[in-house]
Amino acid sequence: MNKETMIGRTYGSFTTEEQRKIDSMISGAYYGTVGGIDNDRPSEIGEYQITLDLNNGLSVAGTLSITEDEVVEYINDDGAFYDPAE
Repeated sequence: MNKETMIGRTYGSFTTEEQRKIDSMISGAYYGTVGGIDNDRPSEIGEYQITLDLNNGLSVAGTLSITEDEVVEYINDDGAFYDPAE
């Protein structure tokens, strides 16, 4: 998927097929910092705001959802894609 056509668009503005392609591009996640030190992935039950990185260099807001049964990271529908280097 073309990086230039993604910048500024929200995840929800893409078709279901495009969203599947974007989901397969997730290369990592950032869980924030405390006192300038990067956090590890939370382990307590709850929902946490995170940043997901894509293999094309873009980032987008996401959510980490932890329940008793599963841990899921997903892109927020209103998350806008951006280039963290700019």
